[in-house]
Amino acid sequence: MANKWDERKKAKEDEYFVKKERELLANMKAKQESEAREAAKTASYMKCPKCGADLTERNFEDVKVDACPDCHGIWIDQGEIGLLRQIHESRGPFSRIMNDILEIFHHPKTGDATTAPR
Repeated sequence: MANKWDERKKAKEDEYFVKKERELLANMKAKQESEAREAAKTASYMKCPKCGADLTERNFEDVKVDACPDCHGIWIDQGEIGLLRQIHESRGPFSRIMNDILEIFHHPKTGDATTAPR
């Protein structure tokens, strides 16, 4: 009888450690995935989508835009197109040309400014 009791005790102990190992592996996997996401985000933050160079922030008409010093591209974040449109609507004849350019990024159904086409 003692032998069966020892076997059951050993089985419960094994079950406990298997459960703890699974929890530990799940936590380690979640931490590793989180670190990988953070590393990918850090690696691509403020990088030019065209050439990969570091972007710099520049003021254009009181709106901060991201500019690439290598390929001279200008990258506009969500919401900045709408701000540029508002600024140019309140100005003179040049603003009509700028509004025509910004109209490219205007959503036809909702009227909201959209991100640049890809």
